[in-house]
Amino acid sequence: MIEYRVTKYDPANRNVGGASTLPEWTSFSDIGCMFNGSPLSEAEYLQVENAYIVSALEFLRESGISSLAVRELENHRGAPLTFGEGSNLSLDQLKTALSRILREEFWCKLEGRDSFIHIGYDYYMYVGVPACCSRAEQVASGLGLFVEPFQSPYGGMGAA
Repeated sequence: MIEYRVTKYDPANRNVGGASTLPEWTSFSDIGCMFNGSPLSEAEYLQVENAYIVSALEFLRESGISSLAVRELENHRGAPLTFGEGSNLSLDQLKTALSRILREEFWCKLEGRDSFIHIGYDYYMYVGVPACCSRAEQVASGLGLFVEPFQSPYGGMGAA
């Protein structure tokens, strides 16, 4: 399996420990807060959120993956959901689920037999696919994201 970290964070702006050295927004709730002298607008947030979703789905499409299952669902806010633990979500359903996970409405791992998408703290996304996805890497880069080989801290396939 090939694992990637896909983020809006430029690796050139990281310290030795890997943390960003710049003040950066990390959440939907940061809309309206000041970063680098300007408030984060909803439009700017949505552009980045869309880049994450388009990129995640491109990795799956390039790998021939049409669905992922919900694992370790956490819904502490009681968000209304049309699925539950173990549900298989199609690419269209994943698009909506990823948006809601990125907005911290709920959290879960999205996993298949040989693939996954994990959304982590501070707007980090981890993607696992069966083989290298050079087209998806280019799509993500073209949308302003940074793609790096990186093992998900949320565990590989079947992790509990």
